[in-house]
Formats: sequence, C-alpha cells, structure tokens
Amino acid sequence: MGVMTDEEIYRKYADDLVRFATGLVGPFDAQDVVTDACLRSFRAREWPQVRNHRAYLYRSVLNHARSHHRSTLRRRVREMKSASPAISWPYEIDVDVLAAVDRLSVQQRAAVVLTYWEDLSSAEVAQRLKISEGSVKRHLARARSRLREYLDE
Repeated sequence: MGVMTDEEIYRKYADDLVRFATGLVGPFDAQDVVTDACLRSFRAREWPQVRNHRAYLYRSVLNHARSHHRSTLRRRVREMKSASPAISWPYEIDVDVLAAVDRLSVQQRAAVVLTYWEDLSSAEVAQRLKISEGSVKRHLARARSRLREYLDE
C-alpha cells in the first residue's frame, strides 16, 4: 500500500474524530473542531514523520477542543460583562473555574451559582429551586468535591 494523502487520511478517520469531538464540545461545534485540528495537523512540521496518524489526530482534536472550550468561556465572560455593564463584578471571573463549574451537573451548577455568585443561603437556594435544604447541601458538597478534582487536573 502506498503513502496516503492527507485527504485520504481525513476521510478514513473523520467520522470517528467527529464522534470523539462531539463528546468533548457538543454536536454543534464538533465538525469545526475536527476540521481545524486536522488542518493544523496536516500543516505541522512533524506531520510527514508521523507514523500513527490516528493517534496524532485524536490528540490534536483533544487539544483543539480544550482550546475551543477555553475561548468559548472567555467569550461568554466578555459577553456577560458587556451585557450587564451596570453590574459591578467584585471579583475577576477565572476562566478555569468557569470551565470547571460548566462540567458539573445542572443541579450542582445551580447550587454553586446561587450560593457563591448570588450569595444566597441554603434555605434561599432550596426555596428558589423548589428542593429541600438537605438536597442543596448535598449538591454543594458533591460540587465542591468535583471542583477540587477538576481544578487539580
């Protein structure tokens, strides 16, 4: 078998890479992440020497997904700040913390946002979410544990 062209390599792995990227960035951005990652890979200086194209492309997609996710979060922070200029932010929003919070379950994320960013008590969060105060405390405990894990990665 002869040397495969970049197009043949792309066609061979694209579907698997898109499925992989979908799990990382969601279905709306997966194709763009794969395309960008592949184009960068094909232009990389070391590409002609790569022996395992599949592994290289998977790693490239993973790295590009991380970059994509960070830039999306930065854009969200900028939009949040500009959409509500009357709100003064007493703290700088850390993109890594925002990314970690984004990985929590919906219930955990709601408990964290309402408790730490809205400064509500557990009772107020419970009332707002229409759940018990014990559930709020459980969601917060699990969220704090997960956030420690995510931020230590």
